[in-house]
Amino acid sequence: MPDFIQIIEYEGDNSTFIWKHPREDFNTMSQLIVHESQEAIFFKNGQALDLFGPGRYTLETQNIPILRRLINLPTDGKTPFHCEVYFINKVEQMAIKWGTDSKIQYIEPTYNFPISIGASGEMSLRVEDSRKLLLKIVGTEDVLDQAKVVQFFRAFLMTKVKAYIAQILKTNAIHIFEIDEHLDQFSMELKERLAPDFMDYGICLERFFVTTVVKPDGDAQYERFKDLYFRQYADVAEARLRQQVEIIDQQTQAQKIVIESQAIAQKRVQEGYTYGQERGFDVAEKAAENEGAGNFSSAGIGLGMVAGVGGAVGNAVGGVFQNAVGSISGAGPGQAQSQPQAQAQAPSQPQFCDNCGAVLAPGAAFCEQCGTPQNKKAPSCLNCGFVFEREGKFCPKCGARRDDER
Repeated sequence: MPDFIQIIEYEGDNSTFIWKHPREDFNTMSQLIVHESQEAIFFKNGQALDLFGPGRYTLETQNIPILRRLINLPTDGKTPFHCEVYFINKVEQMAIKWGTDSKIQYIEPTYNFPISIGASGEMSLRVEDSRKLLLKIVGTEDVLDQAKVVQFFRAFLMTKVKAYIAQILKTNAIHIFEIDEHLDQFSMELKERLAPDFMDYGICLERFFVTTVVKPDGDAQYERFKDLYFRQYADVAEARLRQQVEIIDQQTQAQKIVIESQAIAQKRVQEGYTYGQERGFDVAEKAAENEGAGNFSSAGIGLGMVAGVGGAVGNAVGGVFQNAVGSISGAGPGQAQSQPQAQAQAPSQPQFCDNCGAVLAPGAAFCEQCGTPQNKKAPSCLNCGFVFEREGKFCPKCGARRDDER
């Protein structure tokens, strides 16, 4: 006589998707206990019959109508019956590992270079349709745990994952050395593509993660390709660095020139002369260095430049150097007096601003750069006519008080 069980409940662990109760003889007064996140299905002759959600049930003909019709149970009394009871764990099963069993062959999209890579990660699954899973996978199995699920889906998973990864790399033109930056993208796209395949078996693919992409490190061809890639970017980075250094050097040199110019200009102000006067002094000094009769013509040209550049100062210095040239060449006063005529015949020399030193346009009354009036007549002594070259209170020639101090 069969031993009828009174309590029917789940006795598996949390890593199990489907668990079959070891007893198959029950009666209509047995107690069925279904825990949260579980379902129980009566199964007989290859058919999935009545399904129970979470709760506690007393098996009666009213709540097992499909089974009752199949085995012709009486409608009253305690009646034994024989069938199978499967418990389905519908909680999300996490951290289920997966990995490609061989390398994924694809053409690297940037350089059209053949590459072999591997991939691995984790996924989480949840039973969505208990009847579909029970009919398609379980069969005569007593337990369907994580290991058996991975084993069952391994063939189609490897085929699909390899094809999908190669397609994603090609479609998005992802560089081999940028793959790790796109792991989230891989994970999301693979989940979307694999989800319908799992759902065909009543399983929901809740999450799918690509955690590692294995590159062919150590392969001679790949190492050459990697060296070429990094050398290329290293050269670009080095060129950019040199360019930045050159720009900084040029900026530093420009600032140095500005600072030096400002210092020289400040020095002229403190010493009481302008840039034009300084140029006149330089020309006069150069002319004085040309000694001998053979340098007479050069000295004459220098005197003309002094007159053009220095304004009033040039005229004064020019007179001095006319006498100096006369004494050097051995000529008399008449010869010295003829020099201005030669100077007048010489082409006009460029004029410079007394304030900033900029070259003036011919006949300019004001400087184009700083706006300073030009060709101002130098002050002279009202008593003796001496042209003043610098600030003062008295005439250095006759001793009369200067008119601008009165």
